[in-house]
Amino acid sequence: MSSSSATVPRASVRPEIQALRAVAIGCVVLYHFWPAVLPAGFVGVDVFFVVSGFLITGLLLRDAERFGRVRLREFYVRRIRRILPAVLVVLSACAIATLLFVPRIEWRPYLQQVLSSALYVQNWHLARDSQIPRRADLESTPVQHFWSLSVEEQFYLLWPLLIIAALWLAVRLGRRRLAIVAVVLGVATVASFVHGVALTAQDHNLAYFSTLSRAWEFGVGGLLALAPVIAGERLRRTRALAAWLGLAAIAAAALTFTDHALFPGVIALVPVLGTAAVIWAGMPRAALSLSPVAALRPVQWFGDISYSLYLWHWPIIMFTPFILGRPSEAPVMVLLLVLSIVVAAASKRWIEDPFRRAAPRERLRMPRARRIGVASAAALAAVVLLTSGVAGYTVEKPNAQLCRNSDDGD
Repeated sequence: MSSSSATVPRASVRPEIQALRAVAIGCVVLYHFWPAVLPAGFVGVDVFFVVSGFLITGLLLRDAERFGRVRLREFYVRRIRRILPAVLVVLSACAIATLLFVPRIEWRPYLQQVLSSALYVQNWHLARDSQIPRRADLESTPVQHFWSLSVEEQFYLLWPLLIIAALWLAVRLGRRRLAIVAVVLGVATVASFVHGVALTAQDHNLAYFSTLSRAWEFGVGGLLALAPVIAGERLRRTRALAAWLGLAAIAAAALTFTDHALFPGVIALVPVLGTAAVIWAGMPRAALSLSPVAALRPVQWFGDISYSLYLWHWPIIMFTPFILGRPSEAPVMVLLLVLSIVVAAASKRWIEDPFRRAAPRERLRMPRARRIGVASAAALAAVVLLTSGVAGYTVEKPNAQLCRNSDDGD
């Protein structure tokens, strides 16, 4: 980068980021298991979006600073390595469990949503079908929660291109790169927010799932990545207070914002700005700081497994009634929560980490990781190929029978 360019804050270990992930997954999981306890736990998704925007924007800008450009290929390879292995395993397991335990009449919607999730268009599928995931019921499927992952993947596709365009514009104008990037991202964030507020009033279901109406939440995190590191002694108490206020805002939203129809409208600013406050505050060494709590090992551990726990907990909730033959009661739900955590920890250790931690050359030589990846991809590919045929069979067979009955009546 040119000497006139400001420096992007360096990446470092951020315990508060892991703590926010733990808070976010805690909100979502409690909401799905016991919606009466945390009636608006869905705001955990908003927390995830802000965190993702912050991390991804910082990663892209540091890449541009170091290499003079955003390396798209390397960025997408890292994203695939981080996200895809666990997704392939979960979707394959969901497809197989559907064929084993779910009544045939439900195969079509279940497998269609597995396919939509595999293609990362589940948010648009649900927007079309007017299905907002609230709790486990007859209208839900085991992969409905993939809508937020679909939004994230679409963000990963578009956001780097926007940053590249901003960097190109800065070169053309001869201006400071980060200043132009901030302006471009700021305009995009405000435009998305205005669009989201307007669309929420007109078509709430579409607004809830639309990537365009959710992009501003990522944008808030992205703008934070451009902010300079604040390390002044006099601001330590201010930052400590900001962190607690941000956490309180998230908690208040999760406990009181019970009306889905208001999201992602103006009211979504509460959890979004609360998350931004925690990130901005960092981990100041001050009296009554959030730092000791955020740095606790259990908090950091739950942040570590948050992705796998998000993937696994909802299918476990949804398939259990089919397996047991009856609705899950309170004691069973407690056991399912424990099972979800155990499965998530195993998934993190034996599926996510082997791909994420190894160097590229080593990754190609990992027998376990290679077997998991190949087996999962093959299983999912087989399911995708069979989905249309199986779903079509469940529809065409009754229709054919109806036609035969009609012919007999003539």
